[in-house]
Amino acid sequence: MKNVLNYYYHIIVNDSDLQNGYFTYNNNHFLLFFYRRNMDELESLVFVNNYMLNNHLLINCIIFNIYNEAFSFFEGKVYVLIMIVVPKNKISYPPYPAIANDNTKILQRNNWDYLWSIKVDYIEYQMLHLEKKYALIKESINYYIGLAENAISYFKLIKKDNIPLYFNHRRITKNNFYNPMEIIIDYKVRDICEYLKREFFNNGKSIQDIKSIVYQLDLNYIDSILFYVRMLYPSYYFDIYEQIVNNDGE
Repeated sequence: MKNVLNYYYHIIVNDSDLQNGYFTYNNNHFLLFFYRRNMDELESLVFVNNYMLNNHLLINCIIFNIYNEAFSFFEGKVYVLIMIVVPKNKISYPPYPAIANDNTKILQRNNWDYLWSIKVDYIEYQMLHLEKKYALIKESINYYIGLAENAISYFKLIKKDNIPLYFNHRRITKNNFYNPMEIIIDYKVRDICEYLKREFFNNGKSIQDIKSIVYQLDLNYIDSILFYVRMLYPSYYFDIYEQIVNNDGE
């Protein structure tokens, strides 16, 4: 990573100064990381980053390299450098209303039924070939596919005309909450649902804890139905499934 910083940004650091891509330079904090999203989305992510910064919304800042590009190619990987201007352990809700135009359309993820149906179909296809290798997954996966199919069915019943969209995140983590490369555009409830599911399964939050948070959200009727649909969809299970099947996770 230090070679990327040296060549593309004229920043000189030692290996000992880089902590998983984080480093300090001239009293500013930075993160250099692999860009893992579709390259077609990068221009829109830069547009959104500039929009949020210009409107004084909490977001970290993409740093362009010496060639005035937001990304840097090195040894077959794409790197992005951001300056950390928001504390990484800070999470805020509700999300910011998104702007809907040609520059942001590619970032929209509010077609849940289509996206979830594709995922379920692909997983079912995979398991036809992998069920012997992953016997433990085979024991549980039909239950979670059933949850997903119910969520898809409920979502299709909602009249979705004129529901506002917001800046959200692909997944909620404290370290990446203000990373502009994690931004997507979706319904208001996305972030809070993914946060609550993570807190329940990973950090032991009780149902009462979750209820107390939900009561503070001031959701309208449609938001409440979308909230139920998103909570029903087992993203936590499918994330683990993909880690196992695609990345050799345990």
